[in-house]
Amino acid sequence: MKKFFTFFTLAVLMMTAFSASAVTPLPDQGVYRIQNVYSGTWVKLQHNYLADITAPTYEEASPLLVWYGERDENGESLLTNLSGDGGDMIETLEFIKGLIEETLEYNNKPTWFLDEMFQLHLVPTGDPDGSVYLCVDVPEIEDWDEIRDIILEAAGGQTAVTYYITHMVPGNRHYMGIDYDGSFGYRLQAGTEEGTDIKFLMVREDLQGGYCFVKTASATAEAPYLRRVHEKTSTVDLAQPHNDASAVFDLAVDGIKVNRLAVQGLDLAPLAQAIEGSYLALCPTNTTAEKFIYDAYALKLQLPDEGVDAAAVLAAAAQALGEDSEIVAALESHSNLIKDRAAIYFVHSDQGGITVTGDEGYLQYADNGKWKLEMIDTEDNYLAPAAEVEANGKYYTTLYTAFPYELVGSLTAYSVMAVSADGVPQLEELDMDVIPAGTPVLLEMETNNEENHMIMPVADGSKVGREAPKSMLKGTLFDDDTENDKANMLTLQGGLNFAIDNNADYMPANKAWADKTKPTAITTVGTDAQGDNTIYDLMGRKVVNPTHGIYIQNGKKIVL
Repeated sequence: MKKFFTFFTLAVLMMTAFSASAVTPLPDQGVYRIQNVYSGTWVKLQHNYLADITAPTYEEASPLLVWYGERDENGESLLTNLSGDGGDMIETLEFIKGLIEETLEYNNKPTWFLDEMFQLHLVPTGDPDGSVYLCVDVPEIEDWDEIRDIILEAAGGQTAVTYYITHMVPGNRHYMGIDYDGSFGYRLQAGTEEGTDIKFLMVREDLQGGYCFVKTASATAEAPYLRRVHEKTSTVDLAQPHNDASAVFDLAVDGIKVNRLAVQGLDLAPLAQAIEGSYLALCPTNTTAEKFIYDAYALKLQLPDEGVDAAAVLAAAAQALGEDSEIVAALESHSNLIKDRAAIYFVHSDQGGITVTGDEGYLQYADNGKWKLEMIDTEDNYLAPAAEVEANGKYYTTLYTAFPYELVGSLTAYSVMAVSADGVPQLEELDMDVIPAGTPVLLEMETNNEENHMIMPVADGSKVGREAPKSMLKGTLFDDDTENDKANMLTLQGGLNFAIDNNADYMPANKAWADKTKPTAITTVGTDAQGDNTIYDLMGRKVVNPTHGIYIQNGKKIVL
């Protein structure tokens, strides 16, 4: 009969797969698919309690979240998390152990050996291919025959418990291997006639980088998306990410290690890069509602194993992120967390903004400590600037971003070359495939439906060509900008006008304005045309047969 094994069995498999020696380090924690070296087949979860090694291809294998504790002097570790879409193997192990413990206690038998017997070890084979063994150790146990019979009687023929208990020999390490029918079996020593059926390869599923939105996994957060709207801090206060460029993160990763996590000019990765031996990580986790779907991540700063100095870490953080950074303030107020081998998690505070916590406190934050990444792909998640004004059946807004982008849909980007005395802009269309980062533009939209005028951030820097032409426009990334001279800021207003808004205290984030101190060519056009009824377009060119649109005649704006 084919032996399917519980997640407990697969957990044993995974344990060895992650071990390491002095020569072969452990793979990074993350999501993996597991292949048997001998058979070439892959681990597959059949349902909550069953698994085998029969998947013929990588695509048909089950993705598994693998997490482990500290390595010992032999480079081995204990598996602390092993879960897939449909079950958690560590939880299954604990459940089985609990049943056996109750049975033995009821029969006045010792239970001390159960913890060790149900721990899953990750052990490297030492081979150049990085393969691993999956092991479980069974200590010496007095009266094992009697104890075994008590457990088997209580199991009532339950396949997984029966197979496990009958194959365990006290005082030995047991290696997981593939049996004749594709199920998991045990070996008392490494190496078989084939020599490879107890070796497994771990194939990592890397997190993909690119432009994305970042939101807390908490279902109760009123404003779940992270955005940066202050020059020196990050805050959580975004409800409509489709319309907000300040929520666009630029992510670059290597496995779980973050090389770049930047938004509006603030990059969190240098925080770790400034501390020797540390790294910033996005660690796959799962949400309460979607327990086995790996679209949520813990964001943590992993400090090195030794030599951590709190004062030096705080100084490095201030240098990397700025002394006024909200994150630096959170680290300073939780400086007791900064120590050797510490993991410092970034979590969403119920009071708003970002704070930090350690391993113990992380569990208390529940889904507030888990983040979802929504990759910007113009299908499910997209960026669509909201219209500010309507003129002649079209819609307009200004935009200024920290990232380059392509126009998708019914969008046209313009530079404002000049503004007439009565606020009419002279426009020059940007004939560019990619609008460079830091380019203030006026966007024209054919409709007011955001799905018809998306912009797509461009991750490939090679696509960015020449700079946009110089214009009157300036932009700001932050809505707390206080350096701008309001008396010289011509902001976009109704009817496609640029004028001073005396009621505005500051420019909103990611918007642009026309600088009044720059030349105003249209004023000259209007002066030359006084009294001759000549019609000009907004570029200052004569128009013989005007159609519907906005024009200049006798120095005045007209709409036909």
